[in-house]
Amino acid sequence: MKEWRAGHRYDLFFQPGVLMEPVKDNDVMLKKFRAFYENLHLASLDALPDVYAEDIRFVDPVDEHQGITALHDYFANLLDNCHDCRFAIHMAQLKDNGGFVTWTMTFSHPKIKSGQPICVDGCSEVRFDANRKIQFQQDYYDMGAMLYEHLPLLGSALKWIKRRLKQ
Repeated sequence: MKEWRAGHRYDLFFQPGVLMEPVKDNDVMLKKFRAFYENLHLASLDALPDVYAEDIRFVDPVDEHQGITALHDYFANLLDNCHDCRFAIHMAQLKDNGGFVTWTMTFSHPKIKSGQPICVDGCSEVRFDANRKIQFQQDYYDMGAMLYEHLPLLGSALKWIKRRLKQ
């Protein structure tokens, strides 16, 4: 990795102070990915075909979805049940036809943590098809931080276990 120099653009997404080599072929795809996730809401689901291939395979800790229709239904259900769901994209490391994107998801759900916002850090592995659309995406994040720790009985038990592990 190269050191950051003011006014020099190494990549579309960067972490302050740490920059990567140029990924010119992926710039358009990254812009679409970032725009989709940073403006995620029910109406933005019409943009799914701009970002994802028709035969997308999307895997996260909750479930696996095959095809753009299944992915659309998954996002529609997710967004319909949440008061708010947004992403901040932090960094992308891409080479050739794939790579990784780090992000923070902030969401609020009326039945979790009394509707208060919850922040979860995660990472997406993405692979592109010949048309530069995402054909495979696997999301990695902590389900405990997202859900389990905020449930009344389970959350208390998990917090107790974490305290014990720290001793």
